[in-house]
Amino acid sequence: MVAGLSALVGGVVAGGLVLLFSDDAEQDESTGIPASQQSLSVEQTSAIADAAARARPSVVRIESTRLVAGGSEPDVGSGVVLAAEGHVITNAHVVLGTDTLKVILQDGTGRPAVVIGHDYPFTDVAVLQIGPGKLTPIEPGNSQALRLGESVLAIGNPLAEFDGSVSVGVISGLDRVRVFDGVRQSDLIQTDAAVNPGNSGGALVNIQGQFVGMPTAVVRQTRAGSTAEGLAFALPASRVLLIAQGIIRAGGTYPRPSLDAEHVDLTPELLARLSRSTVREGALIAAVTTGGAAATAGIIPGDIVTRIGDSAITTASPLLNAIMSYQPGDSAKVVLNRNGRIIETEVRFAQRS
Repeated sequence: MVAGLSALVGGVVAGGLVLLFSDDAEQDESTGIPASQQSLSVEQTSAIADAAARARPSVVRIESTRLVAGGSEPDVGSGVVLAAEGHVITNAHVVLGTDTLKVILQDGTGRPAVVIGHDYPFTDVAVLQIGPGKLTPIEPGNSQALRLGESVLAIGNPLAEFDGSVSVGVISGLDRVRVFDGVRQSDLIQTDAAVNPGNSGGALVNIQGQFVGMPTAVVRQTRAGSTAEGLAFALPASRVLLIAQGIIRAGGTYPRPSLDAEHVDLTPELLARLSRSTVREGALIAAVTTGGAAATAGIIPGDIVTRIGDSAITTASPLLNAIMSYQPGDSAKVVLNRNGRIIETEVRFAQRS
């Protein structure tokens, strides 16, 4: 998004993180190929072009106005067609606080839009409804199978001027953790594909043109004040799609399930401190809420979650994805490792407020 919601979340978050709607300093339009991708074979170039051709029709321009002192202010962001029924996904910060909303398709036609619901600020996901017909839904990809160095394309509307722009980069990092508006976000995808204000809510796609992430934030400056380049972050598609489907089912704000526990990755350092050489994968329970879902199920700090339902838990990210596949009030079997003992219990998920 190019301007407007700075008042909502302040634009710049700790550590130089900029939500992509922020009206940042002037920057060069960057839709070219970064250094990491400058030596491409003819086959690679053709594959990139094919991926862009497949995904680009599914990426839309979102125009809005916001009431400000003295009148209204126009804004522009990006969105992705999720379903032929007229569901469009985007970042919540693109559409919250807007007075009017319009979705512009790749063929230039415009349709009025309304917000069905959102998950702000937890994952910054929102779902819009537009009229059905002549829509090209994005093909979902497997964001959990992404690898470091894998080629990706960012598609969106940078700086409100360059609709449907395509930039190429690689997956620079996975499972990144940043703070948006005071809320800790985990499982983020880091890429060096050129991302600018206006790309918010657009698509990060793999070389097959499949949706693997939603560009959400970019780092322009380090905590030490140094200029940063090629540091963009996207929400993983697996998370976005789960939340979008929950919003559509609920017809409003996402009913977020909760384990009522804090969980962290089981790092080698933690393993060494816990002296659990037999455990190699899982998510460590760091704290539980008194009387909450985890505590009621007998889960205690220090337990290592290795499975929820049919989902194997290797790190904290799969644990969060597994939890979010349920609805508040649903129950699931949980397998724990407690001091080398395997324990099975059943948890009934609460609703996070």
